[in-house]
Amino acid sequence: MQKALLSIVIPAYNVEHFIGASLTSALHQSRAEEIELIVVDDGSTDHTLERIRAVQETEAGRHIKVIHQENRGVSAARNAGIACATCPYIGFLDADDVWDVRFSEIILPLLNADSADIIEFNLGIVNTDGMQIDRMQLVDPATLGKRPCDLPALMEFAKVCQAFPVARVYRRELWDGVDFPVGRVYEDFATIPFIYTRARTLYRLADELYYYRRRAGSITQRATLHSVTGIALCAEEALERCEAGAIGTLDAYWLAIFHKAFRYACIQASRVPMNALRESMKMIDDIAARYRRFAGTRGTRGAGTLPALQYRSRIFIDRRIFQAKQLVKHTFGLQLRPSRQAPRVIQPEPQAGLSSRATASSR
Repeated sequence: MQKALLSIVIPAYNVEHFIGASLTSALHQSRAEEIELIVVDDGSTDHTLERIRAVQETEAGRHIKVIHQENRGVSAARNAGIACATCPYIGFLDADDVWDVRFSEIILPLLNADSADIIEFNLGIVNTDGMQIDRMQLVDPATLGKRPCDLPALMEFAKVCQAFPVARVYRRELWDGVDFPVGRVYEDFATIPFIYTRARTLYRLADELYYYRRRAGSITQRATLHSVTGIALCAEEALERCEAGAIGTLDAYWLAIFHKAFRYACIQASRVPMNALRESMKMIDDIAARYRRFAGTRGTRGAGTLPALQYRSRIFIDRRIFQAKQLVKHTFGLQLRPSRQAPRVIQPEPQAGLSSRATASSR
């Protein structure tokens, strides 16, 4: 067996219909034996753990490490997996998503060559039946290849600011002393922007190497007071880094992260149920007041005037638009529905000039 280069952490909770396809997409890679798979069952109450054990008992799955713990959320599951990782690089695969069949043949040679601290790639989006319905370009085609993770690179990350842990592979040392915050949503936004500040080099790929499954019931498909709180905390933490830095070299970066997080918090507030709207707005008003105080202090130091936050009217306009879209979806039956069976095959929609390719099948 080849020495493993890459530890992959797979948090799993009540994903009995998808975990087989997810693990198969990793085990069927051409260099699968060089990948350490760590599956963390986070107290599933369905047949998820049994499905994991069944794969583990196969010849291909015999090297899978399985951790079973009481339900504590995705952050605690990822943290447990990171603590167990032994390879020089680390990555993440969510238990309802899959890799492209070329993942290892593209990523592992870069790890062999010690190419960069973070390797980035693009994502496809599939539905519960495994059909590609969209794609997400995280990597600017004008910035492919190796580059320093300097302030311009950080600002480019902040401009896109899609903080999916799964869209990157990381040098293991970047995670030393870093945990995902337990009990919060948008835990990735609280963590990945900081990980980038520890990196010295990036390697950017245009390839779609990961397929994210959009399904009913996921946190990205609903807004609650809890989700507003989670992303609002990310905005506060970014502002705290600016305040603590006293206009340091990363001030512009953390301000850009603040503005992204604040905007996401406003979007979440525009979508919460009516009984959560008042408290959501109070939370956002409090953050805006803190920003105004910081902006005033910055101006007295001669660091330039920061733009004012214009957000209240935008939230209520977004809320009207969101409610209208929900009404249309309800009228025409366009809502996402939970899957009742495992997906058959991931069938990405072909890009211009590229052929369609299957990425995983269920067992």
